[in-house]
Amino acid sequence: MRNRPATSFTGDDRAKLATFKADKPSIDLVLQFDFNSDALRGQAMKTAVMLGEAISSPEFRGRTFLIAGYTDAKGSDQFNQALSERRAASVRAFLIQRYHVPPSDLIAVGYGKTDLKDPADPTAAINRRVQAVNLLPTRSAAK
Repeated sequence: MRNRPATSFTGDDRAKLATFKADKPSIDLVLQFDFNSDALRGQAMKTAVMLGEAISSPEFRGRTFLIAGYTDAKGSDQFNQALSERRAASVRAFLIQRYHVPPSDLIAVGYGKTDLKDPADPTAAINRRVQAVNLLPTRSAAK
């Protein structure tokens, strides 16, 4: 699944990744994007910088991270799926370009408006997030 664009994952692929990441350490990042935009700016940029500094450190070198994008429940399933994919891909590209994280260490996938962080308030800003999941809790020589 490495080196695949976020738009190439099928529903089955996303479900498998969701199952695989369920018991892995993760970080929910609050990344505010402008409406229908995948551009990092403001606080979202600051948060992406913190993530980049963390995962480019020697401690995490050689580990694989899932960059999972989510949206709130506003809009259609199709629109939100595409938007979540663009946002996950944007964060992945930023980490590759600015922090030289090997592309094979980052898997970007969008989950649209599934798995809301606050299901009681489906349009809440907290549902619009990017999650970084360390898929390999320990280094693996057979990566």
